[in-house]
Amino acid sequence: MIITKELFTSEISRLSIQGKNWVIGLSGGADSLCLTLLASEYLIENTGYLRACIVDHKLRPESSTEILPTIEILKKHSIDYKVLVWEHSEITGSIEQKARAARYDLLYQYCKETNSEVLMTAHHSLDQWETFFMRLSRGSSLKGLSAIKPFSKFKDIHLARPLLRFSPWDIRETLRDRFGIDEYVKDPSNDLEKFERVRWRKAYQSLSNDYGLNLENITKTVERLQSSNECLDEIAQNILDDIFDGIYINIKKFQNLHMEIRIRILNMIINSLSDKGLHIVSYSLLQKVSLDICRKDFSATNLSGLVFRRDRTKNVKVFKESRKIPNFSNLSE
Repeated sequence: MIITKELFTSEISRLSIQGKNWVIGLSGGADSLCLTLLASEYLIENTGYLRACIVDHKLRPESSTEILPTIEILKKHSIDYKVLVWEHSEITGSIEQKARAARYDLLYQYCKETNSEVLMTAHHSLDQWETFFMRLSRGSSLKGLSAIKPFSKFKDIHLARPLLRFSPWDIRETLRDRFGIDEYVKDPSNDLEKFERVRWRKAYQSLSNDYGLNLENITKTVERLQSSNECLDEIAQNILDDIFDGIYINIKKFQNLHMEIRIRILNMIINSLSDKGLHIVSYSLLQKVSLDICRKDFSATNLSGLVFRRDRTKNVKVFKESRKIPNFSNLSE
């Protein structure tokens, strides 16, 4: 299926994207290149401004020359671009996770420098499919199984993924038949089976054919899970002010809540107070702390840069760590 102007405009409308100053994270691959061209076409007709932002991770010697053909395409279509370089020393641990974090950091800083309201990435329905099964295999919660959101906040900017309902085959067909492009950057890491996501991708055809676990069905499932997740978040947000006054958690009210709502409220408190900003705290850890602070013998614990301490009112005071304190409860699994 070719992604027409009308289809792309429909997705922008569905996501209620208001800003007209966009940055796109452009790898030079088919997905991000197609998104860039579709977005440019849309903003020309709707009086907006687009910047393509290429992040050079410097993980391979050829990475700097690989982007040159992409830059030529951008110049041909009169699209402004910026190349950002990830400066780093030797990387230990998960290269994939650290590169992703660095990429989003650089893109965020560029959005702030250019006063851009919207950051777009080119995630598609196969990315959604892979994410769902990766999280399902780990026993994720409803929030985890909600997978990739089409529209969300990243710190204080909007993060949009307007291609999330389209397949990679739709994207390549659009790139070839609408824009005349069949040559683009192909990341060799996409074929390395040491990465879990690649292993799931290679299992797609058999799972789809043999069990009906195709893109369409999983996309429907994820969208329904996202709706349920948003509903619970809204309930928790509406209860939050009655439970937490900015300093104290009212334990009597807190312990009467369903565990799922407790966990969400605790996560909201952490994200509102912690200097570490918006980040993921594991469901099992939030569940344990939610149980711990309701115990009669609870004293104190620290989590995500915050201290949770019972006081004489029997409520729990929450404040930022000012110094290193002992971990009062075992927070490990």
